[in-house]
Amino acid sequence: MVTTMASTTESIVVGMGELKVSRVSGGVLVCVGIGSCIAICAYDPLTRVGGMAHVVLPRCEGKDGKNPAKYGNLAVPLLIEEMIKLGGAKSRLVVKLAGGAQMTLASGVKNVFNTGERNLAEVIAALDKEGIPITATETGGNKGRTVRLFLDTGKVLVTSVGQEPKEI
Repeated sequence: MVTTMASTTESIVVGMGELKVSRVSGGVLVCVGIGSCIAICAYDPLTRVGGMAHVVLPRCEGKDGKNPAKYGNLAVPLLIEEMIKLGGAKSRLVVKLAGGAQMTLASGVKNVFNTGERNLAEVIAALDKEGIPITATETGGNKGRTVRLFLDTGKVLVTSVGQEPKEI
């Protein structure tokens, strides 16, 4: 799901497989419960357009008409496109990533799927293909995270389970 927002005063929750873009004064884009998923946070400091994608899976071959934001390789160009529609410029984007944890289901299953690692690698490759550098990351590990992108400043705050919030 892609949502472009122009006005609200509330936090804007970005669910699994969703992408949201906004330039609301005082707005905050939020991804809750990021485990192996990746939160792609993008911000244009000049126009204060911010966007966030909640990537669930690394790659989709072809075009997923239902939910392209779900996949790393499709979410990145879509996020850029939606930000440009609201006045952002690709050349000014500041991108920060969070997530990509190894969420183990059982002791004997560790590192079997490496979904978090694969998600991160695909998002990095897609950003590289677009020529967009990554400014900061808070990735890996084995704990869930909540990620907030503050639209007035571009500040990204990551809260991991059992830890103090960290600005990236």
